[in-house]
Amino acid sequence: MLAIIRVVNPTAARWLVGLASTVGAFAAAAAGWQAFGEVGPAQYAFAGVTALVGGSLAWMQAGRPPQAPELPHHPVPRELPRDIADFTGRSEELVRIQALLGPPDRVTGPLVAIAGKGGLGKTTLAVRAAQRSASEFPDGQLFANLRGYDPLPADPNEVLATFLRSLGADPRTIPDAGPDREQMLRTLTAGRRLLIVLDNANGPGQVRPLLPGASDVAVIVTSRSPLSTLEGAQTIVLDLLEPEEAIELLGRVAGADRVAGDPAAALRLVALCGHLPLSVRIAGARLAERPDIPVADLADRLADERERLDHLEIGDLDVRSTFMISYRGLPEAEQRAFRLLGLFPGADFAAWPLAALMDVSLRVAERHIGALVSAQMLDAIGPDETGTARYRFHDLLRALAREQPEPESATATGRLLGAYLTLAATAEDRFQPGEVRKISTHPRHEVDDVHLDALLRDPVTWFITEQHNVVACVRLANAREFWDASWELTHIGAPFFEMLATWDDWGTAVELALDAARRSNNRWAEAITRFDTGALRRDLGRLDDAMVLYGEALTGYEASGDQHGTGAVMLLQGIIHRNRRDWEPAAERLIEAAEHLRNAGDRRLTAQALRSLAVVRGGQRRVGEAIPLFQEALAEFQNLGDRRAEAYAWRGLAQAELDNGDTDAAGRSFGRSLDMTRQLRDRRGEGRALQGLGRVSAESGATAVALRRFAQARGIAEEIHDEVLTRELDRDVAAANRR
Repeated sequence: MLAIIRVVNPTAARWLVGLASTVGAFAAAAAGWQAFGEVGPAQYAFAGVTALVGGSLAWMQAGRPPQAPELPHHPVPRELPRDIADFTGRSEELVRIQALLGPPDRVTGPLVAIAGKGGLGKTTLAVRAAQRSASEFPDGQLFANLRGYDPLPADPNEVLATFLRSLGADPRTIPDAGPDREQMLRTLTAGRRLLIVLDNANGPGQVRPLLPGASDVAVIVTSRSPLSTLEGAQTIVLDLLEPEEAIELLGRVAGADRVAGDPAAALRLVALCGHLPLSVRIAGARLAERPDIPVADLADRLADERERLDHLEIGDLDVRSTFMISYRGLPEAEQRAFRLLGLFPGADFAAWPLAALMDVSLRVAERHIGALVSAQMLDAIGPDETGTARYRFHDLLRALAREQPEPESATATGRLLGAYLTLAATAEDRFQPGEVRKISTHPRHEVDDVHLDALLRDPVTWFITEQHNVVACVRLANAREFWDASWELTHIGAPFFEMLATWDDWGTAVELALDAARRSNNRWAEAITRFDTGALRRDLGRLDDAMVLYGEALTGYEASGDQHGTGAVMLLQGIIHRNRRDWEPAAERLIEAAEHLRNAGDRRLTAQALRSLAVVRGGQRRVGEAIPLFQEALAEFQNLGDRRAEAYAWRGLAQAELDNGDTDAAGRSFGRSLDMTRQLRDRRGEGRALQGLGRVSAESGATAVALRRFAQARGIAEEIHDEVLTRELDRDVAAANRR
């Protein structure tokens, strides 16, 4: 006990020594007089004076350092690592940390937790903030690397012993038990203005024993985990550097002039580094080491994801090793989830693809994803338009995931593609009900009905959210030789690609699908894919190309005995004849198509054939025949619940009513079509409906209104690159101006 008091309060220790000496001297003198048998008031007085003098001398002696080396002054530890000269960015975080480390105004001292994935510069920021605030802590600064994610993390009990020695405790007086060491730490830090930095903690359990609790002691903790359960912690989660900050850091390491000499290459390089401070620093060091290598050359080397991590290593700096520490610290189930997510081909994802990859329930997949987010191995990016939480890899972590050997790779990929086919087919069925032919050659993977309904509450919204992933899955299917999945997913997605006018994505998908059909030597699949490619060419206004593709598809369908496919091709051939105003061939083909489709039991496409035939009759000036055909098709679409086809039927009926001179009815019908296409987010249909309303206005003599409608339609046509609509609008505008 006296040893602790000597460290905490030397004056009190000296007083206790003097008191003990005084009492001892008095007792000794009294005992001496008793030995002679004469103990009276005079003898006790003499003993008291003797004791007082002896105690005073002992007190004075205890206050002399040369005679009392066991009572040292407070040591002032200065253990912070060296700050770095090229520290870049993090200005807002620095200001906040320094504010939190300010003068104490509460019962316990400030506790700042800096969290983020490996390589973000958590330690560098903590050291910079601590060095800048060191003058506020005159009694010293302690530092410990807790090695939280190493195979053998630091034992808090051993760290306590190190801190106690740094604070002046005699090693012989340090207790063995952890709770006793914690108590001693609280005693030795009481009344002292100290700063403690605990670097690289693996969780609250490693940190709590090292917290003194005194209001004069501030603590900074860094961790790859958010430490959200650490009581009283003010958490700062680090993000990636901004591009400008990454360029600045690259310039400070590699040389500002060199980076400024090729700014485009520098921007590309830091982007390939993922704006991660560690990887940018390594790239800069590689450039500094090799002045002969252009910035663009290093960027080219990093462009190949398979070799990127190989180039982000120099000396003792290594991005791969930094990330592998986190990976090895994961439980086996999360390691498997991490590896399997590396198979996912898209940029971001929900939890259900992981459920398919792992062949587990959605709830289990969500738990694994939550653990990966907490471990900073995944980033949560918030809900998508369907309200579903989405996630993504940092680019370098994705590269790491794809490096890991995965024995389930092929089967897991098949399950993922099967899940996408299940959702896409259900979305298509809800989007345009009444399709009788269900193509299913690649094995489907079951998706929980409750979750499926939640995702597909609005099928169009789901497809918009997943569109790029659908194309990425088609590409993945080709790469892994899942040929059926490639062309099936493309065919199922065709109505959505067409409605959304995403020509580039659709073009990529059909090209991959046609290659898959050819490689699998499947003539029927090739016919389906040529049919889809023809639809794309038709929508792009390349009618001659479309007719060639439709002819090839028809040959394949007829050879396969596919009456439904035959009718569908004839329908689209008839539509092209219609668009070319070849009325007789169009009517013949559409009547033929309706017969095939009716025999195949496809009510929706039969109604489509009737609607197109109605357009032809209108073009032939046989409006009396056109209107009943439109009405019949409209009723069928309403019965089927196919809102997009219904919107198109309203537009066709409106044009027939306009041709019949009924501008009021035409205006109402075009208006219904416009409302429905806007609700469906069908930009192409919206542009056509606006065109129709412009024609109604022009016919009614409201030229200014007509031109405004045509301008709105042109804006949409240019947005979706619809050249056919653009040419028609040119003619409409010219006609309106001539009135």
